[in-house]
Amino acid sequence: MLETVDLSRSLKKKQAQNAMGELSCSVGEMQRHLAERRTSVVVILEGWAASGRGGIANRLLLALDPRGYSFHYPETPCCPTGRPSLLPFQRLIPPVGRIAVFGRSFYDRAWRAAADEVFLRDVAAFERQLADAGVLVVKAFLHISREEQAKRLKKRMKDPKLSWNVESGDIEENERYDERAAAAEAMLRATESEHSPWTVIPATDESYAAVAFLTCVRDAMSAWLERAAPVPVAPEGRVSRTTDAVLRSSMMTSLDYSGDLDGEAYESRLGELQARMHELGIAMMQSRLPGIVVFEGVDAAGKGGAIRRLTESLYPRCYDVVPVGAPNEWERAHPYLWRFWKEFPDAGKLVIFDRSWYGRVLVERVEGFCGERDWKRAYREINEMEGHLASTGVVIAKFWLQIDRDEQLRRFESRRDDPERSWKLTDEDWRNREKWGLYQEAASEMIVRTSTAQAPWTVVATNSKKLARVKVLSTVVDAIEAALSGSSAPKPAPEPKKKKTDTEKRKKA
Repeated sequence: MLETVDLSRSLKKKQAQNAMGELSCSVGEMQRHLAERRTSVVVILEGWAASGRGGIANRLLLALDPRGYSFHYPETPCCPTGRPSLLPFQRLIPPVGRIAVFGRSFYDRAWRAAADEVFLRDVAAFERQLADAGVLVVKAFLHISREEQAKRLKKRMKDPKLSWNVESGDIEENERYDERAAAAEAMLRATESEHSPWTVIPATDESYAAVAFLTCVRDAMSAWLERAAPVPVAPEGRVSRTTDAVLRSSMMTSLDYSGDLDGEAYESRLGELQARMHELGIAMMQSRLPGIVVFEGVDAAGKGGAIRRLTESLYPRCYDVVPVGAPNEWERAHPYLWRFWKEFPDAGKLVIFDRSWYGRVLVERVEGFCGERDWKRAYREINEMEGHLASTGVVIAKFWLQIDRDEQLRRFESRRDDPERSWKLTDEDWRNREKWGLYQEAASEMIVRTSTAQAPWTVVATNSKKLARVKVLSTVVDAIEAALSGSSAPKPAPEPKKKKTDTEKRKKA
């Protein structure tokens, strides 16, 4: 792509002025139309150091209504160790009707830091998810020669008013121009797609580059507006249709509800695991290891009790608990996964989700809150998202807590008759119980389609609360220990000791 670019392209001053005037009017008008269509726009401007990204981006911003855009230029676009690489940018995705312009983006890592194929795959998947959610993605790359870059860098360093704009790595980039050009070429080809194509712009003449960039933005906006209605651009995914036989053989249907622990064994084992969890929480902070624990399950299956036993031995700064309910208006104005992206952990933090992004393939599917195409597409999007998290070092543990229907009724009635616990039982719980079969079918398909090597489901029978809490804690402990040791497989949990601990006197649930 870069080899075919004519770097000699230029415009006379008068031509450029006339073209910029017309383009500015067109882009400003289209911004208003896109806002009326409730369309989000992401504009990514990448290119060589000293290629003029700042000045050219400003030409676009001057054409836009400042009330409808945000500009982002992260100082350190390459995410530090212990943090999902795309997280800073996922959090900046604009709501419907607004434009986000990135003068520097995740692509900075993709070609300046020699990103691997996994990262490029994650970037391509992320952009497809945005397009599927109705976000217009516009990408441009400013290209200059090695000689032109060297000349501009030299000029900037000699000028006190411009020297601040030369970063430490810019000179090295010029010295390694051929190597970086090959990386840029690989990046452009790997992330070129129908829904988010690249436009490579010759930037030797900055006036020509500015006109070409605004033309690129205008044409993308115009093509979007000409559509009768925004439609998802990606296929449903490569996951084959789940058969009844597969569902019947899933982990859900093979659960044993008969197990239990006596009080002494429970307290002893719980104390051991919580003590170890306390140590691991500190180790995660020290090693900057992030983690995510997801709790899903039927109503009254014991998610709250499991979360409490998981967190009560941790320092408060080690973790966050995120309860997930119906999205609010601001969250609905963003792509579906956005409200979860913004909650993902920073380095060294454990984030626990009390319900999660799986609501799309559970509640929203069963209750009809989204279309069939949306929840079917969600399987692929979730797997891609969790794959990216795992590839960047995030520990992931997912639990489905399951009780049988008779046990659920007993717990519902117990809550109803207990004044101190009746608040935990809602009319929605009873309505969901009437749809037991539909929710079980949806959960079974969810587990089959989204249990991967990087983010497997653990299905826990919770008729015995004691046994379930021990199972949850031991699974989380194993996952964190495996990550801290660098092992791909978790260590087996140690056998419970006979000796009682101080936790024996803890109030029983």
